[in-house]
Amino acid sequence: MPQMEDLAAAVQLIEMQLKDIDNIRTKVPYGLEYSFWENFTAKIIDRIYGNDSRQRHGFEQAGRGGCFSVFDTYSEHQRREDFLEILSCKKEYLENLIKDLNNRIQGTMPESSNGINEFGITANVDVYSEEISKSRDASPLDHAVYEIISKIKDPALKKEARINLIALRDELLRPVPSWIRLKKHMIWLIEFGKEEFFSILPFIVLYIRKIAD
Repeated sequence: MPQMEDLAAAVQLIEMQLKDIDNIRTKVPYGLEYSFWENFTAKIIDRIYGNDSRQRHGFEQAGRGGCFSVFDTYSEHQRREDFLEILSCKKEYLENLIKDLNNRIQGTMPESSNGINEFGITANVDVYSEEISKSRDASPLDHAVYEIISKIKDPALKKEARINLIALRDELLRPVPSWIRLKKHMIWLIEFGKEEFFSILPFIVLYIRKIAD
């Protein structure tokens, strides 16, 4: 839920950042201009939704699901292709924030008193339903976790996966994630499956600089 009272002003702030994207596309991938834009946009989201909000994490994660070219070993062409894909995903994420804010302004988005589940949507929705995969309230990391859990048929294994994956996600979103706690759940994920591990790895890479030994 937004913390900023003037929602129309919040929309204008996000629209201001959207207008800069075409210019950022022409710059060096992950360069100073992009870093400044990304950091400033994140601060705007903090101003609107409060510090360490789900929307802030969602913006940071947008586009990272399949892009590893932040590493210097990737070709310049691949780095630019992934850079443009990340920008497109961040643009779409910001546009969805604007849609949600406009819905609140128009009074078409009722507040729920049912609480929020681990995927960031109202608790009366089944945590493994298709609604979660389509929800704009769930972050890209939430979607990746959901995709793994939703494909598991065995009830006991699904419960084990849910415990480990939600714990891994929650630890990554801490201000200073613990490597010791992360490692335990990462080992479980590696042993569970190669494809599943690599679907989560980009988000681990995203937060690697703040992980404490």
